[in-house]
Amino acid sequence: MLSEDINLNQKFNRHVPCLMILSLCCLLLTGCWDRKELNQLAITSATAIDWDGKVWTVSYQVVIPQSIANPNTGGSPGQQAPVMVFSTSGSSIRGAVQQSSLEMPRSLFFAHNRVIVIGENAAKEGISQLLDVYLRNSDSRETVGLLITSGEGRKILEQIVPLEKVPGAAIKNMIHNEDMNGSNFKQVSIYQLMMGIASDAPYTIVPEIVISGEGENNTIATLKKTFFSNKLRLGRSAVFKKDKLAGWFTPHEEYGMSWIRNTIKRTTLYFGCTPGSMDVKAALRVDRSTTKMKPIRTTDGRLIMHVDVNTVGTINENACSNDLTQPKDLHAFEQVAGAEITRLMTESFQAAVKKNLDVFHFADTIHKHDPTYWKQIKPNWDEHFAQLQFESHVKVKIARIGMSGKSFTEMTKDSAE
Repeated sequence: MLSEDINLNQKFNRHVPCLMILSLCCLLLTGCWDRKELNQLAITSATAIDWDGKVWTVSYQVVIPQSIANPNTGGSPGQQAPVMVFSTSGSSIRGAVQQSSLEMPRSLFFAHNRVIVIGENAAKEGISQLLDVYLRNSDSRETVGLLITSGEGRKILEQIVPLEKVPGAAIKNMIHNEDMNGSNFKQVSIYQLMMGIASDAPYTIVPEIVISGEGENNTIATLKKTFFSNKLRLGRSAVFKKDKLAGWFTPHEEYGMSWIRNTIKRTTLYFGCTPGSMDVKAALRVDRSTTKMKPIRTTDGRLIMHVDVNTVGTINENACSNDLTQPKDLHAFEQVAGAEITRLMTESFQAAVKKNLDVFHFADTIHKHDPTYWKQIKPNWDEHFAQLQFESHVKVKIARIGMSGKSFTEMTKDSAE
C-alpha cells in the first residue's frame, strides 16, 4: 500500500507543472479583443463605383435587419424597404468610403458584400484603386462578383427585385443562374480579374447589367403589383484590358466565345433543320462540353489555332422532318448542331480579331505549348493575333432523343395517312 501511495504522489507531482502552465495560458487569453456587436454594424450587400471626371463616388446597398426579419413583407403601407442606398464621394475610393462615418450611425461591414457594379465612366478611367483596396483590406473579399453598367452604378442598387428581399443577393444569384444553366455569361470575381490582368493576354470579360423597360422600381410599393414596368437583366459583355474598359461584345458574340474558351457548363443550343439554316426549329440541351485548343505552326510561318470541341446533349425540341430513331437522321442532326457551333465560334473569333482583343487567351495557350516561340512573338503579339488563322473541329453526340423520335407534325401526318 505504501508503494502505491508513493507512485500516486510521483505521478501527481509530474502533472503539477503542466497544470500550472495551462492555468497561466488561460489567464493570458483576452477573448475577442476586436469584437463588434451586430447593432453596431451596417451590413453591405452590394456596392457601386462611379466616376464623374473629378471624384470617385461609392454607393452602398445596406441591409435593414428589422425589415428582412419581418415575415409579412408584401409592400403594405408603411412597410420599410429591405435595404437603403446612399453614396459618398472622395478623391480616392478609400477616401470616399471614409466619408461614410459622417452620415452613418453604424460602421460599414463589407464581408457580406455580394456584387460590385462599376459605372462605364469609372471603368474607362480604370479601377486599379478598387483592386488595391481589395488586396490591402481584411474586411474585403476578393470573391465578390463584378458587373458593369453603361450608366451609373447607383441606379442598379436602387432597384427592387421581385422574389428576393435583398437586391444585391438577387443580382449575384442572377449571374450564377446564367453561368450554370445558360453559359452566355460567366460570373467574374475581383480575384479572377486580377488573375486576368497578370496573364499573357490581360483581357477579362465582365457581364453588363442593365435596367430594361421604362421607369424605375425603387419603392417598396412596387411589390404590390403583379407586373413590373422594368427589371434588371444581363446585357452585353464588357472587355477589360488590364484595369480599363476596352470594348463591348454582343450576347451572341459572347456565346460563341464561351464555346471557344471552354466555359460551357449547361446550355441549350438552337439550330435549323439543315446546316446554315437560320430558321430555328430544333433545340439541343447540352449536358457536357469540353474544348481543347492547340496552336499549330505551318512550314510557311503561319500560325493556326486549332479548337477541338466535344459536346454531348439531349434533344428537347424537334420541329423538323427527321426521324431521330433512324441512325441516318440522328447523325444528320448531329452534323447540323456541330455546324451551328462552328458558326458561332467563327463569328465570335472574327469579332475579336476586328477589335484586336485576345479575349480567348490564345497567348496563354501558345506560351504553354511553345515557350520559346512565345518569347519571340510576345513583343508583337497584337500583330500576330490579327493574322492568326482559326480552325475548328466539332463533334456532337446526341445521347438521348426524348420520348418521341418524330416531331408532332410528322406524327399527325402519319396518322392522317
